[in-house]
Amino acid sequence: MPTAHPSRRRERQVVRLLALLDTLLEGGRPSVHELAARFRTRRETIYRDLRALEDAGYPIVGDENGRLSRPRLLAESRKRAPELRLTGPEIGALLWAVKAARPAPPFVDALDGATTKLRGLATGRPGARADETVANWSSGEKDYSSHRDTILRLVEAILLRKRCGVGYHSPASRSAKSYSFDPYKLVTVSGGLYCLGKVPRYGDIVTLAVDRIRSLQLADGTFEVDPEFDPETRRAGAFGVVQEEPMDVVVRFSEEQAPYIRERQWHPSQKIRELPDGRIELCFHAGGTFEIARWILGWGDAAEVLAPRELRNHVSNVLRAACANYSG
Repeated sequence: MPTAHPSRRRERQVVRLLALLDTLLEGGRPSVHELAARFRTRRETIYRDLRALEDAGYPIVGDENGRLSRPRLLAESRKRAPELRLTGPEIGALLWAVKAARPAPPFVDALDGATTKLRGLATGRPGARADETVANWSSGEKDYSSHRDTILRLVEAILLRKRCGVGYHSPASRSAKSYSFDPYKLVTVSGGLYCLGKVPRYGDIVTLAVDRIRSLQLADGTFEVDPEFDPETRRAGAFGVVQEEPMDVVVRFSEEQAPYIRERQWHPSQKIRELPDGRIELCFHAGGTFEIARWILGWGDAAEVLAPRELRNHVSNVLRAACANYSG
């Protein structure tokens, strides 16, 4: 049986710890056996989680004989939050993440203040100057400084499940269009900020570019997230932002560019086929003809589309038109 990636196991553990803590904060007296069944794990794992909560500052006691078969929190501990301390590596990781990421404008000031406090906590500890070891050199990013209020309203609407009235100007339209919009999630793709959600009028999940939202107001009504909405599934089915019917793409790359293709993940579904002459074929299953073609064209004559034929013809036509621009 394949084992889960360490980061995935850690993520599941954190989720389970929070759920276990919520259960104990409610004041119930479930047994370890019942907790193991509830969280679909072993009793040994529950005991380990209880020790982790104790190490984090939550005083956990057992029954009258001191056994943890029915763990509970002390009554006073449910009234106050324990003092949690970050380790040196944790502080370093946060400093690194803040510097490596380029956050949206609404959170820049808050992160600057948080970074100052983290540096103070990290003084004399490993990772104290972690943010000085990394820089973000990105190009082609959009400036969202004038969209601060829109982003904050979207965050509020997503958290409160509030329906919005938006005015949206698509590049394909001469003027902005107004309609109701239920925002589900903000995502960043290649330096751009987008919002996934549903337009009740049409019933489909759409992707709005935040910088193209001309107006946004929170309405009185609320909404329920479509139970079939799965951002990971949408991510797996698209090469970028555009949601189209996925296709099986095969691109052959020259021997000179093969090392650069191998060292990155271009899509979650990708597979690489090694060829005897040093060339490679990159295969993936995704939609978004425009974005896929733009990426392929960026490799110049080092890339050749083998499949599907429609994509190969599209790239070929674009290259002919590009050659015509220089024919004079």
